[in-house]
Amino acid sequence: MSARSYAAGRFAFSIDGAFAAYIKKVQGGITKGELATHNLGTTNIQKKHLATITHETATLSIGLGMGKPLWDWIKASFDKDFQVKTCALTAADFNYKAMATRVFQDAYIKKVTLPAFEGSNKEPVYLDVEIDPEIIRYEPAGGEDIKGDENPNTKKALCSNFRFEVSGLEESCKRISKVDSLAWEQKVVKDEVGAFREPTKHAAALTVPNIKLSISMADIGPWADWHKSFVIDGKCTDSDEKTASLVLLGPDLNEELVRINFNHVGIISLEQDGLEANSENVARFSVELYAEEMVIDSYAT
Repeated sequence: MSARSYAAGRFAFSIDGAFAAYIKKVQGGITKGELATHNLGTTNIQKKHLATITHETATLSIGLGMGKPLWDWIKASFDKDFQVKTCALTAADFNYKAMATRVFQDAYIKKVTLPAFEGSNKEPVYLDVEIDPEIIRYEPAGGEDIKGDENPNTKKALCSNFRFEVSGLEESCKRISKVDSLAWEQKVVKDEVGAFREPTKHAAALTVPNIKLSISMADIGPWADWHKSFVIDGKCTDSDEKTASLVLLGPDLNEELVRINFNHVGIISLEQDGLEANSENVARFSVELYAEEMVIDSYAT
């Protein structure tokens, strides 16, 4: 055997030939043949053969230190500028020498999932980015160096360092303890043509997630007033909606690493958390908001 085995823990991600990110974890991204079976009346043996081909999505777990090409691609997708890219995932040996490459041709970003942000969560921030390629191919690598530029924002970004703002409720947003996980999603449809084994893929509808917040009961007054006006009294036209922002902060809680804006925001529900005698937990209430648009306003690279 001319080549030695190597551990599976070193790999890098590129977009259109440019280094884009070191990846924490990769799932999926395989090619499968769809099996067809024939039941024959003269025997109990089934005849089998392959029919169409399916290229499955790949989910990449990536820190905020991702490079500008990937940030730009995510931002464009959020802005409804649906771009297809050719991506490559390169596995390396212990010395970060490229050993094998998986190429994702004409891929869309299908889903971006942000983790839950909570004051007590000291874990680093990782985004799950799901890409949906038209074609997946495996290629050999030539032992080239895959090391890219390290972004210090990977170390800076923690799930506990955030700020959430709602227009008109700024003072009542200062004790938000948690923002639930958010998943932006774009539908991708297949165009299967009889003359080709591999279908083309095209962007369709997108889904902006609802926003769930946990807030100190000391701030319930203005939120309850908005809930009464918007939900109960029916003052819920476009002019009654608000804007909101999720800001990911550096360790000093002043530096803005990422700002995500939400437009046309309305309140859906307001609920006081469960009460229990002699409980030592901080009294909180939860609200659920909807948003029509989710936009990356700024990011540090």
